[in-house]
Amino acid sequence: MLTAQQDRPLRTLLLSLASPLVLLTITGPAIAQSEGTASRPDPSILERGAYVARAAGCMSCHREDLSGGYEVETPMGTIVASNISSSVEHGIGGYTRDDLEAVLRRGVSPDRRLYPAMPYASFRGMTDEDIDALHVWLQAQDPVDRAPQTQTDLPFPFNIRTGVVAWNWLFLGERDLPALQTDAPDPELARGAYMVNNLGHCSECHTPRNAFFGLKNDQHLQGETMAGWLAPNLTPDPVTGLGTWSTQDIVDYLGNGQADNVVQAAGPMADFVKHSTSHLTDEDLTAMARYLQALPIVNTGMRDIPAILPEADRVPQEHSFNQIREEMTLALARNDLAEPERLYVTHCAACHGVTGQGQTQAYYPPLNQNAALRRTDTTNLLQVLLHGVEAGKIYRAPAMPGFNDELTHAQIAVLANYTRTTFGGRSESAVTAEDVAEVATFKPEMPLPLRALQIAAWIGVIALLVGVPLLVWWILRRRRSNEQEA
Repeated sequence: MLTAQQDRPLRTLLLSLASPLVLLTITGPAIAQSEGTASRPDPSILERGAYVARAAGCMSCHREDLSGGYEVETPMGTIVASNISSSVEHGIGGYTRDDLEAVLRRGVSPDRRLYPAMPYASFRGMTDEDIDALHVWLQAQDPVDRAPQTQTDLPFPFNIRTGVVAWNWLFLGERDLPALQTDAPDPELARGAYMVNNLGHCSECHTPRNAFFGLKNDQHLQGETMAGWLAPNLTPDPVTGLGTWSTQDIVDYLGNGQADNVVQAAGPMADFVKHSTSHLTDEDLTAMARYLQALPIVNTGMRDIPAILPEADRVPQEHSFNQIREEMTLALARNDLAEPERLYVTHCAACHGVTGQGQTQAYYPPLNQNAALRRTDTTNLLQVLLHGVEAGKIYRAPAMPGFNDELTHAQIAVLANYTRTTFGGRSESAVTAEDVAEVATFKPEMPLPLRALQIAAWIGVIALLVGVPLLVWWILRRRRSNEQEA
């Protein structure tokens, strides 16, 4: 298997692009200058800035050309990632280095406050050197002179950005994280902590949040459901976390989106692997893996069996040439197929095999012992069955079609139950059509405290609109009465 570091000729192409025609007004060690010529970015600083951009996942939300437009669905409404290209009119071409620091560490841009969907709660731990390099690289990229097609659209009172000041005051204090920090005595663990907690901002999805969407840092990386997907427990618990994952499993998963043919990335994690972690060095991926394995063990109770088996218990999945076609021919010729098996053979077996062995050489994953089928929570499995996975989301993987428009929710539930018990090592599975419908129609619900805040805000507005005229009327009436008495 190729490592993340070995297979990236195309991925590194973008990182090497830096227009020599861009004139920067920055001075200092980041710039190589010569008499009578324009300042040009130092190639080593550009390289570092490109790497920081990848590690921070900038392209995951702001697209490869930095034009923005990625939509984050929240209970308060849709937040749209902005243009962060070097366009002066539509992007951040006019940002100074200090402007960028304010964005990354305080969520404050020159013209507005940012919503914490931009993970400045994590980025505020970035080093000065990484911010310096990121600024140089961003300013050296080609400008995209257009705004995203859609804009952030939140209802009152959440559209008033000054309200973020209160959120920052409540939830942006000193982070109460476990003992392993960027000042850990082991340099590799220190680097891993920095990559996980700051640049990689893993907490933003994998740490539970309270009713106001502040991170519960006392439950660091213990799992959360975000945007309709399960972001699992990342502590090294052997049942509910990563305890059965080897260091190489974690490195492969972050680098290629899959590990040992038993677990594959999908949904938002597949996007992050594609645009971010697949571009990192093996050294940094290993540091991240070692940091996660050194976290305090926490059993969250979210699973009853490990998502993946320990290495010693895994059975390699192989298939011979023409095996799947021969097995399917025999299966389709049978007239005694039960409905669950018929659904599977008709819709799944051509890629994953009648016996679930997959086609690993063609990057069709095996279903035997697959993590998606072993998890107690079926949210991610149902997301994939409903909506599929686009081609190229993970390393060389072909597309998987979704069945939302082809099968009923009841049939998808049957497929989920059949695959979980036949290939996933589960003794029983009770997914219902209602469970499938809930995932298919998922829409974030506003927590009760935020709904109460919204109602209170409207009551305040109505009281103001009614109260001010009444107050004016009372004052004028009082004045007239006093004049008549005089």
